[in-house]
Amino acid sequence: MKKVLRQVVRKAAKTNRKQKLLKRSRRKNVIKLKRTRRTIKLRKRPLRTIKLRRRLLRKIKKPLRRRKSLRSTPLAKRPLPPLINTPLVYGPVDVPYTPLLETKPKLSVIVPILNEELFLPLFLESVASYADEILIVDGGSTDASVSIINEWKNRANIQLFHIKQTGLPYSDDWNESVVRNFLVDNAVGDWIMAIDVDEMMEDGFRDALPRIMAQKEADAISFPFVQFWMNSQTVRISAPNDEHWSVFRTLMWRNHIGIRYDDAKNHCKMQLFGRYMWEIPNRIEPISAFHYHYAFGSRVKANDNRRRDVDKYLGKLTDPIEYDILTRPFTEKHPAVMERYFAER
Repeated sequence: MKKVLRQVVRKAAKTNRKQKLLKRSRRKNVIKLKRTRRTIKLRKRPLRTIKLRRRLLRKIKKPLRRRKSLRSTPLAKRPLPPLINTPLVYGPVDVPYTPLLETKPKLSVIVPILNEELFLPLFLESVASYADEILIVDGGSTDASVSIINEWKNRANIQLFHIKQTGLPYSDDWNESVVRNFLVDNAVGDWIMAIDVDEMMEDGFRDALPRIMAQKEADAISFPFVQFWMNSQTVRISAPNDEHWSVFRTLMWRNHIGIRYDDAKNHCKMQLFGRYMWEIPNRIEPISAFHYHYAFGSRVKANDNRRRDVDKYLGKLTDPIEYDILTRPFTEKHPAVMERYFAER
């Protein structure tokens, strides 16, 4: 049996070798050889022996063919070995979906003060309802202003700075622009609002603020500026040669775009790279800002630069002024903070 198997293998190898040499010589010499019939004389063997040879050839050729196909197959396409002790996953893993939340724009309110114990409680109650941070510079108050601010620090995000004020307010001795630009530089909100301690926004401002800060069209916002005169029911309006009463005023702007105050020492104005805010397109919101500085008659500060107007109203002025004092009745509604204050007095 072994002898027959060796003969079969030797004959198959010899035949394969002859075929390979024949193909190689054809490619090299580019000669087409005619196949000739060869008569092979086989001695007669029994059928059983022939069947046995065929069966042995099949057993030999099958593993050889398999090895050849595995060698020619790339590694990426070869079948992976079966995994052992691998847990089956019957469905996708349930990972909770967390959407990306857009951060809400923040508002920084900046204000310099000096001896403002009358307005501070009202101002802080109003501003704390809509501001994300309140930055205050105290110029050296001698009344209860600082203690009022410290009491409010537990109820609102307040930062208090101390910069000693030089000279009188509303005069050229007072370097106002340095203080206001210091506040601008320390504000971290997306928007800045410059509102003095004696100014209050209309109650509807709190609800409109998210819409105002979300808009992309304008970088500066102006509001109707209503200024009271000698009482809470009279509004002063502009007159010839005195045209700054109850007009639109830019109180709010987008932070980090270059808006700063000019170098004027008294009543400094905002500008953007040398251009003042009235020269730059801005958006007007129909929400009023109320100025209560002159709403208390003779209780107006003695060092106020409009004292001549107050003296004229009280009949104390001897020298005439170059303009008239024009007023109109107040027809709107005070903020709730001021309504409560006036009701208690």
